[in-house]
Amino acid sequence: MKTIAFFLLTSFVVQSSFAQEDYSFKEEYKVTSPSELIVSSFDGNIDIAPSNNNEIQVFYIARRNGKVLRINREELEKEVILEVISSNNSLKISVKSRWENQGWSLKQSMDQVHVSFRILTPKQTACDLHSSDGNVALEGLTGDQKLKTSDGNIQITGINGNVRGNTSDGNIRIKEIKGTLEIGTSDGNIQLEKIIGNVVSSTSDGNIELTEVKGDVSARTSDGDIYFTDLSGSFKGKTSDGNIRGNFIELKKELSLNTGDGNISVKIPGKLGLDLDIRGESLSVPLSNFSGKSDKKVIQGQANGGGIPVNLHTSDGSISLGYF
Repeated sequence: MKTIAFFLLTSFVVQSSFAQEDYSFKEEYKVTSPSELIVSSFDGNIDIAPSNNNEIQVFYIARRNGKVLRINREELEKEVILEVISSNNSLKISVKSRWENQGWSLKQSMDQVHVSFRILTPKQTACDLHSSDGNVALEGLTGDQKLKTSDGNIQITGINGNVRGNTSDGNIRIKEIKGTLEIGTSDGNIQLEKIIGNVVSSTSDGNIELTEVKGDVSARTSDGDIYFTDLSGSFKGKTSDGNIRGNFIELKKELSLNTGDGNISVKIPGKLGLDLDIRGESLSVPLSNFSGKSDKKVIQGQANGGGIPVNLHTSDGSISLGYF
């Protein structure tokens, strides 16, 4: 399991121009807003940032053995299969290896050119970004966004719109989103901060950390801890092997936390009407205005007349429920 020290991707703040040594060549496309941007690269990073005009600037970064090549579009097309389709309000770029379905020799693999992108696009742009093996970063756009990589990190900041992101092996870090969020990784940590909207998050092997999220939240990991700070809304959290800890500013609808092997510690606003179902090896739960049954390992009943379901379960660990 990865540690809670989340990755810090290099800040991909794209300027209106780069030093020539940073990229191979540049292309520009006039578009109307709202626009659509689709980018697919078989082995490279994709970094998107907003521009201040109705133009998409694409910086191609072609590398061989880690070195940026000084080549043009025509020369690149001899190395890879490059398809570019543009229209009045959209741009589609696809890069594929010429050897993908032919069986690679060791020499071909070593000599293969890999293409990454840095792109400036109008603020009102909906993106669909896909890399088979690379990091994907996106910031400062308005519109629905979709990001996918098979082996790489995902970083998203400052989006006004719904977001879907998935990586098979990498960390996910997302901040300042206004819209629904659906993200997942098979092997990596997830860090979410300042989200306004419903959230579905999952990792098979990693920690999940949430800060200042407002909405209905689901967080699931098979092997890792779940931490949350200053949540407002409902929360479903589950880990097979790990601790769950956090606090609510406002609790609505439901609180359900479950771990197979770990402790649960949570704080919620006081004087709420609650339907309690709490089970663990040891319990620390103040009970006032309570009706039901309680012992050292099980509490079932209503507090303050009942209302919001609160289900806290651990197979092997302690549970602490506090009020403020």
